[in-house]
Amino acid sequence: MLLCVRSVGPAPELVRQRETKWINIISQWDRILLKKTMQCQKGIPASLRAKCWPLLCGATDEMKQNENLYKSLDSQPALQSWVDVIERDLDRQFPFHEMFLSKDGHGQRGLFRVLKAYTQYQPEEGYCQAQGPVAAVLLMNMPAEEAFWCLVQISEQYLPGYYSPLLVRKAYIPCN
Repeated sequence: MLLCVRSVGPAPELVRQRETKWINIISQWDRILLKKTMQCQKGIPASLRAKCWPLLCGATDEMKQNENLYKSLDSQPALQSWVDVIERDLDRQFPFHEMFLSKDGHGQRGLFRVLKAYTQYQPEEGYCQAQGPVAAVLLMNMPAEEAFWCLVQISEQYLPGYYSPLLVRKAYIPCN
């Protein structure tokens, strides 16, 4: 006999209560630093992550300062040197998640666009396999442009050099 186990999240009343607090925080974003920290530790409701994550990481400001840059990067042809590498990884990102099931589906197309735009935004860094899951989780929660700018902030502000080919070469230790 096969049992299906479902994870049980917080009670609906608690989710609504957290959503209400977060909506209040978002509306007063610049004035409420301490409250943001405390609420983040309790968790951001899934329904508000698309709004909160870009605000928290600074992607909203970057997007405003670089208006239309993502659209420009998205409309440019991909750097061929990265296309094969990115395409090879697309179906490895959450292969059982409904968003990424189909080879030419919405999720994989969006993931390709975000990763391609990043290689054009940071050509010296390019694409690293570890960026795929991060970008995929972002896309599960927000549109492609916001996901791109969150990936930029994560890569530049929170993990600078982490996706760099130089770091990968330095970390490689041959086994004899």
